[in-house]
Amino acid sequence: MKCSFLRRLLAVALPLAAVLVPAGSAAADDPMCSLPSVGDVYAYQQAPEASVLTGRVTPKAGCPSTGILTAVRSGEQIFFGDAMFEVPLGTQSGDWYLSSFTVHDVASGTSQTRTFQPVAPYLLRVLDQTRITSTAPASYVGYGDLVTVSGYLEGWTAADGWRRMPGRDLSITTGNGVDGHPNVPTVTDASGAYRLDVRIYNSFAGSVVFAGDERWLGSSGFNDAQVHGLVSVSVSDRTPAVGQRVVVTGKVAPGAVPVWVERRVGTQWVKVTATVAAGADGRYRLTYRPDTRGVQQLRVWNDGTEPQSRMGVQPYVKEFELAVHR
Repeated sequence: MKCSFLRRLLAVALPLAAVLVPAGSAAADDPMCSLPSVGDVYAYQQAPEASVLTGRVTPKAGCPSTGILTAVRSGEQIFFGDAMFEVPLGTQSGDWYLSSFTVHDVASGTSQTRTFQPVAPYLLRVLDQTRITSTAPASYVGYGDLVTVSGYLEGWTAADGWRRMPGRDLSITTGNGVDGHPNVPTVTDASGAYRLDVRIYNSFAGSVVFAGDERWLGSSGFNDAQVHGLVSVSVSDRTPAVGQRVVVTGKVAPGAVPVWVERRVGTQWVKVTATVAAGADGRYRLTYRPDTRGVQQLRVWNDGTEPQSRMGVQPYVKEFELAVHR
């Protein structure tokens, strides 16, 4: 296989630049620049017209990386960068292995290198690719609501093109992977499709994952569902006097999110209380002193789980009124 100019440059420069870093160095202590524990080395044909197989080393390092693939029989080497490589079309599983992997710490100017033998998981696996098509419509639902997810799984081979894959194990996400909400298993039916109802607790949950196996590359589908928080409100006095303290309590879901009260002034909503963090159980307590008489429109604001990105669980509100007298 012909090498690009970058590959030829890497072949010369990288072995000279790789420095083994002793324990306790800045790069070794930085978890973003540490050598990952290699889990898989695989390649697949990205498209019918592809002239090479595209490969990856997983997981990818958090910092710039380079590596060397070595042919098991001939000893030929391919140098690559950023955990991605190419091997000739027609390559078989076990023809190559990851013989060296290096992570570069740009800040300190040092590198860490590890070498491997031609055994699993460092042996190259050549896989057929799969894809998941979601047929579930986009939706806007409350935290923990039941939603219907559906779609189908397909696999591609050079001989048959794309074909539905029946009887395959899938996993439906219900949370973000760290919030304690487990995935729900399911299996594609005789037509390669899946359809089930699941409760979701995070935006874009309800997506489906095919883990892959010794022949098929794993894949995942996308779900457009947006999940908003929940809010309940209890007011100590809905007809208070001007200046009287009103206690606003209730529960939000999920718990441990920022909560406050806003008042409608003209066409704008104005924050009128301090921000409090709801407890882990979702309970909150806020106080408000009205300063004018008349009917006031207010709302409790649940700020959701990711205020900066507005991903995760979206904000939500619960409105209420006070009839304030002198």
